[in-house]
Amino acid sequence: MARTDMAGEQAYEGALSEDGKAGKARFLWRDRLWLGSLVALPYLSYMALVVMLGLFIAALVRRGGQVMGACAQRGFGWLAAGMLLSACFAIDKGEGFLQLTNFLPFFVMFGVMATVPSVVARPFEKLEFLAHWLLVSSIPMSLGAIAEFIIKFKAISPSVKALPLPDWLIAYIYEPDFGHRAHSFFGHPNMLSAYLAIVLGLGLGLMLKALNTRRNDTIAWMQGAALLVCVVSIFCTGSRNGLLISGVLIAIALYAARRHRWVLLCGLSIGAFLVSAAFAFGIGGRSLSLALVTQDPRLGVWRLAIEMIQQRPWLGWGFSGLRQLYIPGSIPEYDVIFHAHNFWLFLASEAGLPVTVAFCAVIGTIYYDGVKVYLNGGLAALKGGDRAILLGYLLAFASCILFGLFDVAVFDARVNLFNWGLVAAIYILSRSALPKPD
Repeated sequence: MARTDMAGEQAYEGALSEDGKAGKARFLWRDRLWLGSLVALPYLSYMALVVMLGLFIAALVRRGGQVMGACAQRGFGWLAAGMLLSACFAIDKGEGFLQLTNFLPFFVMFGVMATVPSVVARPFEKLEFLAHWLLVSSIPMSLGAIAEFIIKFKAISPSVKALPLPDWLIAYIYEPDFGHRAHSFFGHPNMLSAYLAIVLGLGLGLMLKALNTRRNDTIAWMQGAALLVCVVSIFCTGSRNGLLISGVLIAIALYAARRHRWVLLCGLSIGAFLVSAAFAFGIGGRSLSLALVTQDPRLGVWRLAIEMIQQRPWLGWGFSGLRQLYIPGSIPEYDVIFHAHNFWLFLASEAGLPVTVAFCAVIGTIYYDGVKVYLNGGLAALKGGDRAILLGYLLAFASCILFGLFDVAVFDARVNLFNWGLVAAIYILSRSALPKPD
C-alpha cells in the first residue's frame, strides 16, 4: 500500500493544479469549512455537524479508497466486525445496533481526517493552526463557565433568579441541578470538562512551542491568557476527573519546560491556586473528604460491570446492556444507570473482552507511534517547535484516556469527534517523521 502522506501530497498538488486558481480556491474553501466546523462545534453543534457530514460525504466521494485503506491498515475493519458480532447477541438488539453509531461512523471519520490532503502535506503547519483556533475559540466557553460558577453561589443565586430575565435562561442556568458546577454550552459539567481538558493539552503544546522558539508576541500572550482561563474554567466544572487530568497534563508540560525556571514557578502557582480553591470552595460544591472517594457511586457501578464481564466475557451483553440489566435502587438514589463510568469496563461488559483488547490495540499502537517519535527524537530534521506541537496533541489525547478512567464520553458527539480528530492528528504527525521513499 502506498504511503498515506505521499498520496496526500499528490492529492494536494493535484488539487492546486486542477483548473488553476479555481481548483486552489475550492481546495482552500474545503479547508476553511473543516476549520470553521471544528471551531463552531462546541457552540453551534447541529449546524457544525451538518457541515461536517457534508464534508464527510464529499471526502468519501473524492478519496473513498484512500479513506478505507487508512482504516483497514490500522485494523478498524476487524474491530467493526467484532462490534457487529457482539451486537448480534445483545439482550436488546435494536439498542445494541443503534449504539454502534457511537463507534462505526467515527472509525470512518478517522480515515477521512487522516487523509485530508492539505494536512497530510503540511501537517505541523495545519495542525498548529487548528490548535490555535481551538484554544482561542474556547475563551467564550471558559468565560461563560466562570460566570455561571459565580452566579451559582448560594449568596448570589437568589438575586439572579429575581432579575427580569427570560424563564428559559434561568432554567438553562439552574436546571437540571448539577450543584455548584458549570456546564456552559454542554449538557453536563463532565462533558464540558472533557472538552476543556482537550483544549488544555493543545494549549500547553502551543505554549511549549512559544518557549522553544522564544516567541513573545501578541499571539503568544493571547494563547497564554486563553490557557489560564481554561484552567480556571475546568475548576468551575466541579469535575474531579477534570482537575486530576489538569494536574497531570500541567506536570508533564512543566517537565518538558524544566529549563525555564519562571515557567516552573508559574505552573506551581497554578497548581497552588487549584488546590487552594478546592479547599476553599470544595469541588462542585462538595467539600474535600475521603467520602468523595469511598462513597462514590462509581464504585458500585464498577462492581456491576465486573459481574457482567464475568458472566459474558466473550461477546458482552450488547451496548445498553448495563442499563437493561440494572435493577432500580441497586445503587442508592439512582433509578437508572446508563453506562459503567469507565470506558474500558463499559466496552468489556457491553462488547466483550476481545473487542476491548482489539480497540486498545488499534488506538494504542497509533498513540504509541506518536510517543515513540516524540521520545526518540524522530523529528530531529524538523524545527524544534514542531516537537512541542506533537506533544500538545499527545497531551490532548492523554486527557481523553484519563477521562475514560472515570467516565464515558462517546455519547457526546462533539467530544467524540474531537477524540477521533486527535487520533487522526497523532497518526499524521507521527507518520510525517518517517523517511520518505525516493
